[in-house]
Amino acid sequence: MSGPAAPGPADLRHHMSEYFRLERWEIPPADGEGFSAFGGRIPIDDHHRGAGGGLRTGALVTNLDSVGGFLSGLSVLPRWIVTTDLMVTVAHLEHRGPIRVHGQVLRRGRNAVVAGITAVDEGRDDRTVAAATGTFAVLDPGGMNLEFTRPAGMPMPPVNPDAPGPEEFFRIEPGLGPVTRLALADHLRNPWGILHGGAVAMLVDVASCRAVESAAVPSSGGTGSAAADTVLHYLRPARVGPIEARCRMLGGPPGRTLVRVAVHDVGAHDRLVALGAVTVLEV
Repeated sequence: MSGPAAPGPADLRHHMSEYFRLERWEIPPADGEGFSAFGGRIPIDDHHRGAGGGLRTGALVTNLDSVGGFLSGLSVLPRWIVTTDLMVTVAHLEHRGPIRVHGQVLRRGRNAVVAGITAVDEGRDDRTVAAATGTFAVLDPGGMNLEFTRPAGMPMPPVNPDAPGPEEFFRIEPGLGPVTRLALADHLRNPWGILHGGAVAMLVDVASCRAVESAAVPSSGGTGSAAADTVLHYLRPARVGPIEARCRMLGGPPGRTLVRVAVHDVGAHDRLVALGAVTVLEV
């Protein structure tokens, strides 16, 4: 999943981390050997809470991807990475926050890095929130500026009282049904000019919940639905848009539905750009 040459050094594309106010910090190896780990902290602003009571899973996946991608990128300098697969198992949907994230390199090969990422709820005595495994392909970064002050880090961005909700920020069109559409706005592009993997994660979250809500008969008195365990495979870059998430419900026990999501770049001859599988819970 390589892209064109990256924009110049000024185009750092921190839109996702600034929106979610993700704080990140490098953890160098204690003995100076091996790869750095990486930490992160995510406050749970009210407009980021989902039906499950905590940070909605699309947002959680986005931030796990950011931490795993950054630590994987540092491990292959002067090259860089792009996400190819994410597998996220969600233990709890209700969080007090902030959520603290820890990531480490599990394997670095010539062409790919595998990272393990965990998330805990600091407001609930470090109760486990989620565990993830990510695979990141190694590529030539082109003109992207990869000069970092080490240990690398980013402070928590300030609160934005005018921040929009996720559907508005990610330009996800309103509606219900098996198909949900996203407009590919410029702030949703990564340094290579393609749709950020986090935007795909949020689209898949929203689309899978809408599909279930439009078709399901409530079985346990729940008032809504929330995405939980999520698997994402990034197949090709999405550059044109609009982007459609097309859902097919595969069934499951009452209150728990497995949804298969195919993500297409409609403006690029409708090509398939990502596949996802999401467990949607009635809450």
